[in-house]
Amino acid sequence: MLLTIGDLVEELTVELPAGMRRGRSAEARTIRVRGGAAANVAAITCERGGASRFLGQVGADAVGRSLVDDLRTRGVDARVSLRGVTGVTINLLQAGYRTPLVDRGASVQLTAAEPDVLDGVIQLFVPARSLLADPLAAVVYGVVMSAQERRIPITLTGLGAEEVDHYGEDAFLQLVQALQPDAVIFTARDHARLGLAADQHVEGSDSTVVMGPERTAVATGDGVQHRRPSHPVTVVDRTGGEDGFVAGYLMSRRAGATPVAAVDAGHRVMGLVLARLGPTTKGDPVET
Repeated sequence: MLLTIGDLVEELTVELPAGMRRGRSAEARTIRVRGGAAANVAAITCERGGASRFLGQVGADAVGRSLVDDLRTRGVDARVSLRGVTGVTINLLQAGYRTPLVDRGASVQLTAAEPDVLDGVIQLFVPARSLLADPLAAVVYGVVMSAQERRIPITLTGLGAEEVDHYGEDAFLQLVQALQPDAVIFTARDHARLGLAADQHVEGSDSTVVMGPERTAVATGDGVQHRRPSHPVTVVDRTGGEDGFVAGYLMSRRAGATPVAAVDAGHRVMGLVLARLGPTTKGDPVET
């Protein structure tokens, strides 16, 4: 079973075809779906026939309860506390640019994990964002330390621009060395923000996976190998595409594939997500 820890929020995408003018109303198209990388990876894993558990917190409100119900409907073992107000990410799409406005809400307020949260777990996925703010970060560190004692492989993802500014490039690289993850997965842009050369291996990780627009690199201490998507992708919605890659990569690794071969599975699942509305590989949009 895969355990993921982190955010479960509402994700609202607002497309402004004609842009905005100060003081003027604007035509908009919107979609509300489930957000949060940890929650999305858990849900997509179950959609593809895997088993997953999610640890997190949402608000004690109708939106939070609907998000938890959605995870459980998809087969996720959702260990979710209900306190506070559910967070939201608002994506503004205009003039070809995507601007995220982030309110993590109750997600960062998780204060404890159940003692049996690692029972049956053979993989742990932690978005680096989960390590930025207490009390959530303290809970995550505790689970990670227990996972290390049990020799459960850990996979991290990188930090966005604002998160790097907040946490620090050196601090994140030192974190990777301390945690010794099986893999760290980046977009090419997030990898470059750490001051690393193209496709450079991050010390401390067994594998550094760098997703680019046309190819994905897998860097280890022994060198770099590249993989391209196996087939063209029709992009309907980019929401959750990277989460689909992570879910596919981790499922393939659980089945015994090498990191390089697992990238192919990541590309396939990512393609399924990009071809649909919302962070899902099948069925209707994950509306909240």
